[in-house]
Amino acid sequence: MRTSTPPDSDPPPLPAPAAERNFLDHYFASVYKLEADALLFNRELPHAGLMGSENENALAAVLRHFLPPKFGIDVNALVIDRFGRVSDQADIVIYDAENQATFLRKVYPVEIVYAVIEVKTSLSSSGAKDALENLASVSELEFRPALSNYWQTLTKERELHHYPPALYAFAFRTDCQSFETFAGWIDWQYLHRGAQLKDQAPKHPEIRLIRVCALDKGVIFMESTNGHVTRYATVADDAGATRSFPTTVRGRPERIDPAKAVFIFLWRLWTDLQTHKLHPGFDIRTYVSTILGTVIEVPNI
Repeated sequence: MRTSTPPDSDPPPLPAPAAERNFLDHYFASVYKLEADALLFNRELPHAGLMGSENENALAAVLRHFLPPKFGIDVNALVIDRFGRVSDQADIVIYDAENQATFLRKVYPVEIVYAVIEVKTSLSSSGAKDALENLASVSELEFRPALSNYWQTLTKERELHHYPPALYAFAFRTDCQSFETFAGWIDWQYLHRGAQLKDQAPKHPEIRLIRVCALDKGVIFMESTNGHVTRYATVADDAGATRSFPTTVRGRPERIDPAKAVFIFLWRLWTDLQTHKLHPGFDIRTYVSTILGTVIEVPNI
């Protein structure tokens, strides 16, 4: 089944006049082509020598250009919780730049982390498993902040919520021939990793997300709220044919537009971040280490 409607969107409004619609079509086509070109370095695929950090930095640069300044972006960082547990190294961390303690460098309290992204130059079955395992190490942290009595009361009265970091994987290419093979690598069971934590879930269970994008295949979205998995092979139209990649979908040959995959991935990321809830009662002092030892307050003489 083909669709031109972005995934998980509201019903579209009445169409604009043809001239305005034509402008918007050209505008958005130009935007996501520019983003794809930035990621692909104006080549069909990244050079074999551009591995690891180069590709992570390329995606991070696109995200910094795309997202508002309140969303901080760092590469090769760690996520921690107040009990001293540490995630695997994350390729990209998106965090609350307005509340990050500057004395923590390359280390981010899980309570201020919006999302974590694993980046793969070439995604394989084992690489997908490794990426999901790394992402799961973030889910297994205690993400709910320690709250003062004031905030505990306010949380119950106002039903304040706090979501765990959303999980994303981004691949420049895959080493398989069909969309179905790629989709089979993404195990929805990882949504439930870390669900049983120290504290009980709030009145409304937190939202857990996994989003995956492969430029030569398409996108996969998973959400714990309804267990629904959405898969889109981003088939090229005439405008995207020159930059497309061959694959098969349901046994039929298709051409995949990487620019369309980038745009849907960024569009979904934007929506996720705008609706992601962080608790206003988080206090960075819950991370102060006892290594400071004993101090003596000396009064004025």
